[in-house]
Amino acid sequence: MTMKRLIKPMLMLAVMLTMGGMAYAQVTCSITSTGGAIGATAALQGPSANSSNVEHTAPISAGPTAIPDQGPGSGRVRVSCANGAAATNPGVVVLTVSLGVPITNSQTHPTTGAGIRLIQGTGDFVTCTAAPAYVGTCGPATANAGNVGINSINNAAGTIVIGLGTPGATVGAGATPPVVPNAGIAFTPNTTSTFEIAGILVSTNGKSGATTASLTSSGGVNIAAGGTCTAGPGPCTNVITNTQAGLVDPTVPTGTLPGPVLAVTNLGTTPLGGGAAVLNSAGGAVKSNFTIKIQENYADLFKEATQYNAGAVFPASNSSDVQVNVALNNIPAGFTIAGCSAVLTDVSGANVTSGTPSVSATNFTAASPILTVNFNAPVDPDAVDVLWVVCTNIAAGSATLPLPSTPITAQVFLGPTGLALSGGATGTVLTGLTTGQIPRFQSALVPTTAITVVVFPPSNTTLLVNFAFVGPGYNTGIAVANTTVDPYGPAGGGAAPSSGTVNFLLVKNDGTTKTYTTTTGSPGSGLTGAGVVASGSTYVVNLSEILSAAAFGTSFTGYVFITANFTNAHGAATIYTTSNGAAALSSPVVVLPAVSSAAPRPSPDAGAGLGQ
Repeated sequence: MTMKRLIKPMLMLAVMLTMGGMAYAQVTCSITSTGGAIGATAALQGPSANSSNVEHTAPISAGPTAIPDQGPGSGRVRVSCANGAAATNPGVVVLTVSLGVPITNSQTHPTTGAGIRLIQGTGDFVTCTAAPAYVGTCGPATANAGNVGINSINNAAGTIVIGLGTPGATVGAGATPPVVPNAGIAFTPNTTSTFEIAGILVSTNGKSGATTASLTSSGGVNIAAGGTCTAGPGPCTNVITNTQAGLVDPTVPTGTLPGPVLAVTNLGTTPLGGGAAVLNSAGGAVKSNFTIKIQENYADLFKEATQYNAGAVFPASNSSDVQVNVALNNIPAGFTIAGCSAVLTDVSGANVTSGTPSVSATNFTAASPILTVNFNAPVDPDAVDVLWVVCTNIAAGSATLPLPSTPITAQVFLGPTGLALSGGATGTVLTGLTTGQIPRFQSALVPTTAITVVVFPPSNTTLLVNFAFVGPGYNTGIAVANTTVDPYGPAGGGAAPSSGTVNFLLVKNDGTTKTYTTTTGSPGSGLTGAGVVASGSTYVVNLSEILSAAAFGTSFTGYVFITANFTNAHGAATIYTTSNGAAALSSPVVVLPAVSSAAPRPSPDAGAGLGQ
């Protein structure tokens, strides 16, 4: 009996405590980056689709193109708090939004109107910028200053602390004192109240995959239950769907270039084509142009200033675009790389697309080896674009000859470059004109291994004797002329005098081969003592003598490659009868274009002429 008397009061106390707890924490809050319109409050755009893994100022919750649709800095997440059937005042509530990545702007950077702010209060929430407003300022002295406010932002940790209660100004005019409410909000029965957090920029440098925003409370309200983060309401929501490399590794395309690239003004001496530029070490231009192909890895990377964060850029300038920088390495002093321009096309290369790219300079020099591409019109955010940087006038200029064997290479990086936050443990926001740029990227060169844009093959000439014969009663006479002494001279565009040896590759019909390079004691006439053909001299030799010197037998039927280790070599070959020296057959000697990894040997119908 005594036990029963004790149990009833205890049960009643437990029920009362439970009911009291329910009354105290019957408000449930959640966060989302997707959601429809609520009265005058516009629908959310959803998470930004992409960000670059070197980006420091990525706008969150700005939709499929990461371009906010409600004006500068209006990428938004929505906090909703639903009250139950009874009126309740939970007192001052502290909510914390955690992004897991550094927050790189503030309530006043890039501007107060586009900085981090609480906007569009509905229901029991009052923000000093009411729906459907997206910008504005207010302070504690402002009438109806609101009942939600930012208490603090930990930029390095990526957290924003928000107080629910009065006073609750969201941002001050030129100053941002922390909001410390002293009275709670009276929540109306059966009402869902919302406010939105706008203007957050984050650093996704070194990240991959999704970026999320999670919501926690110090007490007074419940946080919605849920499992993995999605775009919908819950304790967390996706704010950026995917972080990945911004650029496909740039290349120097080979073969025929697309029409829009071929249409640029060619200031060089050779037709525009794929592959690296080629100058022999004596400065002769074999191919006087190169083209670099730079493709977006996703559709909305390239942006003009009015597009990036809907124009909330810093400094406020038409040049505050997503920049593409091309950096060249190993440019010899005085070397000419000029006639540079940029073209933007679709992936096929066949069609010019919007964006109107321009280059910061039309040339590279050893002292200024970086060229920056800016966009001067909006770029299509729904399609992948390809940027082509073309330099059409590659020449030795005043560089010291012979040119070096080290090729000129290129890498690309996005700009402007900088850091996420200032140094030190606090990690404060960078706001300087040269440090706080929006957009801003970590300096990262791609591809990791630089691509070759100009090569300097040795100064030589390759000749081809199409048919040669040594057999009973017949021999082949070969002459190689070093014509680097000519009527024009280097100053007049003629050859620079050079001397060198001669190399023979002998290819017989049975597939056997042998090489021979002239040296001291080599047969024939016209050589110096070291087997060199001096500038202005002609080397004359019988093929039978080369066979003997190369220990390659006494007969030959096949063809012969002759590499003269000097420029401007020309040759002749005649099959003659050994009995009287009469010519039996004149065999053509083809002067081949310079061949290198950047300028592969063409087929006969692609430029291997019979130049003599």
